[in-house]
Amino acid sequence: MELNLQKQTVSVNETVYDGSVEQPLECDVLLPDYCPDIQKILRCEVTPSLLAASVNGDRLSIDGVAAAHLYYLDENGCLRHAEYKIPYTRVIELRAAPQNPVITISQSVDYFNCRSVSARRLDMRGAVSIAARVYGQSEEQAVCSACEGGLEFCPETAENTRILPQASRQIVLREEVELGYGKPTIAGIIRFDASAELTDYKILTGKLVTKGELTVRIIYQCEEDAKKLEMMEYSLPVSQVVDIDGLEEDCACSAWYEVSTCEITPKTNSDGENRMFALECSMNACVLAHRRVQLDAACDCYSTQFECKPTIKPVPLLKLLEAVNETCMYKETLDLPPNVESIIDVWCAAGTPGVRVEQECVVVSGKMTICMFVCEAGGEVAYYDQVREYSHRIPLREEYETIVFTPSVCAGTATFSMNGHDKLEVRCPVRICGGLYSQYRKKIVCDVAIDESRPKPRHDNMLYLYYAAEHESIWEIAKRYNTSTAAIQAGNQLETGVLDGRKMLLIPMK
Repeated sequence: MELNLQKQTVSVNETVYDGSVEQPLECDVLLPDYCPDIQKILRCEVTPSLLAASVNGDRLSIDGVAAAHLYYLDENGCLRHAEYKIPYTRVIELRAAPQNPVITISQSVDYFNCRSVSARRLDMRGAVSIAARVYGQSEEQAVCSACEGGLEFCPETAENTRILPQASRQIVLREEVELGYGKPTIAGIIRFDASAELTDYKILTGKLVTKGELTVRIIYQCEEDAKKLEMMEYSLPVSQVVDIDGLEEDCACSAWYEVSTCEITPKTNSDGENRMFALECSMNACVLAHRRVQLDAACDCYSTQFECKPTIKPVPLLKLLEAVNETCMYKETLDLPPNVESIIDVWCAAGTPGVRVEQECVVVSGKMTICMFVCEAGGEVAYYDQVREYSHRIPLREEYETIVFTPSVCAGTATFSMNGHDKLEVRCPVRICGGLYSQYRKKIVCDVAIDESRPKPRHDNMLYLYYAAEHESIWEIAKRYNTSTAAIQAGNQLETGVLDGRKMLLIPMK
């Protein structure tokens, strides 16, 4: 007998890699010709950026670039800056070649040291930690029902999540911005940071329309006095359309902007004065889109007519609990070092996030490094930093089994204010994005074979009495007596598949 099985396609999400690797960073560089000699190194920091990540067979290839920023004092005590780009490629072996891979990558700096070999030569050594998770998305066919062979199925409803192909679209923003009125002209750029915030998005069929803003803060050296530093801050609108195959309006999305590279150079205006900045910023509009799928499959089956053998598989499923798009405000009050007269700049760097489940919520936490340039008594520039903890709670509003969450965490542009003479109040927005899932396994019937040479004996006119216990399953009773659940429900006027109390049942054999 050929069975006409009704089947449903199940998207199976299975993790083929979840771990981290250390990527060494090494370079031996010279100061650019326009930079004066090094008298004292204040700070050398590195910022890793992801350029591309792809899976080929059972290998994950990651391309990135680390921007190393050197801050030092020259022989006149003036603060100076030099930037170096350190490209890197890392290949990670996966335990299997995934189908339709979904990749999440986060990077953080383990350590970075800079040593001056001479007044113009530097030796840089460090390492970046790359945390990666790769899902493989295959498909299974789950049996839902059949009309032939007297087959009876035990139905189970489950929620599964199909993760759509990860999408990103590059945005290149080129702008020329002017100094504010009354600001002194530019001699050189000392420090800048750029952070992008996605403020809104709209889901269309196959597209996600995003908009937000790019915030750029620039510390520059004044032309009239090399020791005098000024700050300018700009907010620029950003928008981008990201194409995503299979995206529909009912999908849940986590979307964010990531700044990849930023180049800022002084530019002369029509009067020949350095009163403008030429800005070129490359960023990615990143989207992680999900489609919730109601799975109406069978976890077991039998035939009232023949011996049968179902093929039952435990399949890994993901249930989306929340598409996280949150920005929390990190606040801290610091004790300033002695002899600090004024603050030049403050910025924050968030370390690798850790995730734990605690009291019905997910806690994202890690190290926050608060960095600052200050002006001490006597006009000397100094650098200080302090490492503190940050944490943010995300409530768990649904039932879960094993939590899976690999968030993207990025600190935005910090603001600061003095509280008295020895206290500094720092505020910094911290963006947390990603898919928060519950991972579990569900047994499903993938196929059924019946043996027509082994029919089951039946007594269609017989009627049994059965004393059922509370919460007993009608399907289990029907399987035990080799009859149909529909017959038991009809004969006892039952509307649900589980008994709400002890009861005597009539078991018709038909």
